[in-house]
Amino acid sequence: MNNNQENLSMEKITELLKKAQTDDGTFYSALYDLYLFIGMAKGIDDIKKDRGMTLEESKERMII
Repeated sequence: MNNNQENLSMEKITELLKKAQTDDGTFYSALYDLYLFIGMAKGIDDIKKDRGMTLEESKERMII
């Protein structure tokens, strides 16, 4: 990932965090939101790079 993409992602995450209403207004709640947004950004990146899986593939992996 180049710096422009990384900065864009961090800017978007920062923007989302500024707009997010935390459940209880605590630092812990803000950290949870940050964790969630980073996970979502990584998931979107995986999908764009064709590293995702379909729901059917996911279900197959869950069956032991």
